[in-house]
Amino acid sequence: MALYKIDDEKVSPIQPIEFHSEAHLQKMIDENLEDITGVRLIESQYPIPNGRLDALGIDEQNVPVVIEYKWKSDPGAIIQGLFYLRWVRMKENRRAFELLVKEKLGPTDVNWSSEPRLIVIAKEFDIRELSAIDMIQASVELKRYSYYGNLINIDDVTPPKTIRSSRSDIEEAEQTEEVRTVESIIERVSPELTKVFYSLRDRILKLGGDVREVIGGWYIDYRKSSTFVTITPQSKNNRLLIFIKMGDSIINDPKGWTSPLPKEWAYGKLNTKFEVNKSDQLDYAMELIEQAYQYVP
Repeated sequence: MALYKIDDEKVSPIQPIEFHSEAHLQKMIDENLEDITGVRLIESQYPIPNGRLDALGIDEQNVPVVIEYKWKSDPGAIIQGLFYLRWVRMKENRRAFELLVKEKLGPTDVNWSSEPRLIVIAKEFDIRELSAIDMIQASVELKRYSYYGNLINIDDVTPPKTIRSSRSDIEEAEQTEEVRTVESIIERVSPELTKVFYSLRDRILKLGGDVREVIGGWYIDYRKSSTFVTITPQSKNNRLLIFIKMGDSIINDPKGWTSPLPKEWAYGKLNTKFEVNKSDQLDYAMELIEQAYQYVP
């Protein structure tokens, strides 16, 4: 991404600079991780057998996240990150991760129903790395940074994937859950609520080309740099339970639809909820969602 300084209607390019070291890169992003990615930092430089994870975190839905930093050209960074991701995914390591989360954040239900994520943050990725990611059946996200001293830009090079396990994978892991898609999550609600959901979904996706849809265990996320809205269809209550990210901002809600999430849910800045079950509620629902869209960069 090119940046230009404007001086008396004339532009001149601002040249990017480099971090002093990978530790400098990691320290700056770790200290601002939730604002940049929506991931809450659990531990930096976490030791495991045969390695040390750059950073561990959980996202807005309490899904485990491994963050790998790449300061200079290193084709092995993604392979290394996948090795660490595998450690997090192994059932025998879940208890250790849950205890670490509890120690750092207090009582928190870690979400194992969705695939743990790997985020690799680097200055550049080459074409071979980008091609390899398309072939990897794991939730891997590549983010490219440009650093200008008092400015930093972070772009998504590859959007987050929704990983759908094959039937053999499910049986091998002794899981009984069906493959999750938008359709499988919405199929249990009434036809009327299904129509409401798809109308709302269309409006959210039209907010901008930077909106991405990611399927979770029982919910559907819509993300920019991080999640700005999550929709949970609920058949029992015949409603769409909607969570939006407002952080410390005060939402403009003259109708009084919204309420704060209980702190014990530990969803971080995804901290405001409301519900929808009728088509005539969609215009106002989008007014609330657009505020979250604008809040998340």
